Amino acid sequence: MAVRVMTLRFAIPAATMFLLSAFTQADLEKAKQTKDYFKDNYWKCLATEIVQKQPTNISVQDFSVFIKGACGQERSRFFKSLIDYMVMLHPDKADHYSLLASAANIAVTAAIDDAVNVFVDLRSDNKGK
Repeated sequence: MAVRVMTLRFAIPAATMFLLSAFTQADLEKAKQTKDYFKDNYWKCLATEIVQKQPTNISVQDFSVFIKGACGQERSRFFKSLIDYMVMLHPDKADHYSLLASAANIAVTAAIDDAVNVFVDLRSDNKGK
């Protein structure tokens, strides 16, 4: 009987904490919409930078360095909203910020790489004309 009481004594707070930290489907959808909104804002900013730099004489290497530092506020908001969304998807990983930050950095790096590829493609199209 004493073991059962001890087990319940630990199980009830653990279950309560789990239920209180659980996210509803509406919370998850809101986090996804927020993440998508900031992702779109980041991409719009990158696209603006591509369009502005494409007709200049900037080299691809210099553009690559430039674009990594561009759109800092938009990148930061996308990064944070992506981490928040991943925490909701995987609450068991919430204590592993470095893991979540690494995943978010991969997404940001992919966006930067895509921006450089678009820049190169636009340059190639213009040279062919």
